Amino acid sequence: MPHPHVRPSTIPVVGIVPLAAVAWLVGFLPGLSPGAMPFDHNDMGGLAAMAIAAGTVGGATAWIRRDVPAAALAAATGGVVAASLPSIYLLGKVAVEHELVILALQLFTVLVVTVSLALGLTAGLGPVWLRSVALAPLAGAAYNWLSQTPLATMPPAGWWQWLLVPILTGILVASVGPGRRGLIGVLTWPVAIGLVWLVQSAVVGMVAIGAMLRPGTVIAAHPDLVLTGFLTYTSEVFTTPAAHQPKLLALSVVVALVIVGVRGARAGERNDPQASPATTATQTPENSIELQKPSTSIAVEILLTCASVALIMAAAFNVFQAYFCLADGLCRPAPAENVVAYRALVGLMLICTIAAVTLALRRRSVSGVIWHFIVAAVAAVSAVVFAVPTIDWDRPPPDAYAPDPSHPGAPACYSGGDSDECPGG
Repeated sequence: MPHPHVRPSTIPVVGIVPLAAVAWLVGFLPGLSPGAMPFDHNDMGGLAAMAIAAGTVGGATAWIRRDVPAAALAAATGGVVAASLPSIYLLGKVAVEHELVILALQLFTVLVVTVSLALGLTAGLGPVWLRSVALAPLAGAAYNWLSQTPLATMPPAGWWQWLLVPILTGILVASVGPGRRGLIGVLTWPVAIGLVWLVQSAVVGMVAIGAMLRPGTVIAAHPDLVLTGFLTYTSEVFTTPAAHQPKLLALSVVVALVIVGVRGARAGERNDPQASPATTATQTPENSIELQKPSTSIAVEILLTCASVALIMAAAFNVFQAYFCLADGLCRPAPAENVVAYRALVGLMLICTIAAVTLALRRRSVSGVIWHFIVAAVAAVSAVVFAVPTIDWDRPPPDAYAPDPSHPGAPACYSGGDSDECPGG
């Protein structure tokens, strides 16, 4: 049954099948190029990245006919299956690995493609605000995927890493729908960035699994070591910020916020009921300024909301940078710069939330006030959770003050006597 709120597409549903198949082949393209050996136990991370990209992009093609979600889901799934299963089978035939290793890698690829296909279908057919979360693994695998393409060998060196910015920016912007309700998608951005970070760590952590898949290793006697080694190596990568290009992630968020803010401002001007032709025909220069105030206020509120979300994400990254100790178990005191950064971020959060609520009150918008109070509540919780230094809720009450004998104002203490005023008697 067609979806009542989605405009029908001119592309027939059956056309999604070849499009999904081609999308899967494009996602798996580094493994299909001449001379490539995707089924290599030493590069399971690259295999996982290709499978994530292929499955997600193939499933997302269902978006073309989201007006008939059931038929689009079936068509996209059929196209991915038609392209993936023969390709995985044929690539296994030309792989130069042990038979059991090839079988394990094929099963691993099928599993990752299946999960990624579900995420792609969720992004294409699910609610708009969920797109950033569903497509986050695609952004997390993008770095490894791009490193396997010819782009990584083109001069200047390292330029291809900047392609992560448009990829992640597009994913974040795609999760924000029209109107103020669409800004709910902005609140999912911290989860999306966290998933990008986690997937990047997991892709690199696949190296630990690949080393154990060779015949003659201890995997047969101790299969539990596979998971232990993977988690240990992944946690080390997870707690190493330099391995995740944090500057590119931050730049992507900033660019996405700017795009959402500009788009919201333009939408507010178009939807302003006071700017109708009948009104603008009789307006004077004095009241034309007044007519622009509601749309301008809404645009500023959108920017303030986006800024609050960005500050919350920055606070999360700040506390993580100050206390990353998952890998070696050695937690060090928070550096002074992280404490200063936390105080500055909390102050900016307070300014943004107060300004947004004030603007909504001036517009007499009940929905706007409620929305900004929700954002303020999230900011308040984040200020407590992401505090630097961290709040020790289980700290016992301080002991009674004991004077320091070396302090000038402390009473004199004599050895061999009994003095209740001296520490230790």
